[in-house]
Amino acid sequence: MATLLQSINQLIENITVTDRQEDNIKQSLSNIEGHLNNKENNLNVERTFTNGSYERDTIIRPLNDIDIFAVLKKDDWKDEYGNLPNPQSVLTKIKNYLNGLNDYKDKVKQDRPCVTIILSDKRFDILPSFEQFGGGYLIPNYDLETWTYSYPEQLTTNLDNTHKLRNYKLKPTIKAIKYWNRENNKLIPSYHIEETAISIFQLNNFTNYEEAIRLWFNNAEYYLQSSKFKSINDHTASINKIKKVKDKLNDAKKKYDEGKEGEAIQIWKDVFGKEFPTVDVEEAKNFSKALSEGNLKIGSTGVLSTTVGSAIGASKGFFNGISQD
Repeated sequence: MATLLQSINQLIENITVTDRQEDNIKQSLSNIEGHLNNKENNLNVERTFTNGSYERDTIIRPLNDIDIFAVLKKDDWKDEYGNLPNPQSVLTKIKNYLNGLNDYKDKVKQDRPCVTIILSDKRFDILPSFEQFGGGYLIPNYDLETWTYSYPEQLTTNLDNTHKLRNYKLKPTIKAIKYWNRENNKLIPSYHIEETAISIFQLNNFTNYEEAIRLWFNNAEYYLQSSKFKSINDHTASINKIKKVKDKLNDAKKKYDEGKEGEAIQIWKDVFGKEFPTVDVEEAKNFSKALSEGNLKIGSTGVLSTTVGSAIGASKGFFNGISQD
């Protein structure tokens, strides 16, 4: 049976985009961006680029929220006094154009503060923006009446640097947390999960995904900013949920260290739900006991056994023997 660390690895694999899905996304992106960049559409789009979870390789399946920035030509959108239009009028114009295309008829809606194309197995969010001198972009605020600053390319750079710093294990960690967030009503903005992870893991190292995910939940409440949420109530609800998960994962770690691996796995299953691999509790207890006594073996294919394979050194916790893999 799988160990706790193997189960966490399997969770991440279960929610990671496949190569086939990746190819399908690229094809759809090419089509959408082709329409947006069409010089005859009167949208005055200067260029487009992908960003968000897809661009930063933290997207999970099912495929929601593939972000496309539509960078607009500022001079063509300003009025006679040099003012930009309100965001709602821009969103309406983009929505009407896309909905008038045969490819997307009746598949387009406004999902504040962006225009969303809903295809059979994925969603694309088009975000109108105006590039600013000195860096960053103006994007629609949640009130749809004003524009706010965004620095999406800087977030990508910061995440890539921290991912490299932590031996290229940060992005899979973020995928697991985003999956938990999705299963809990997506209270936390997806990009803010990444910002919080960067802040935490610029300072803290980890040896495996169990430790990384637990570190995020142990520290996230100190980094989540209420201004990044749709409402104060959403921020408060997120903090409360995070605290409960923090207590559960710390309890799971304690049980694992006590040799109760099966119970630890069940706690993780309770937290992460349907995509977390199921386990036979009694078998988990037997394997955990065998590991602590030095009787656990691993076969050539990586399958654990108490009878066949190479012996694994005795371990009482996560940081000995195979538990560091």
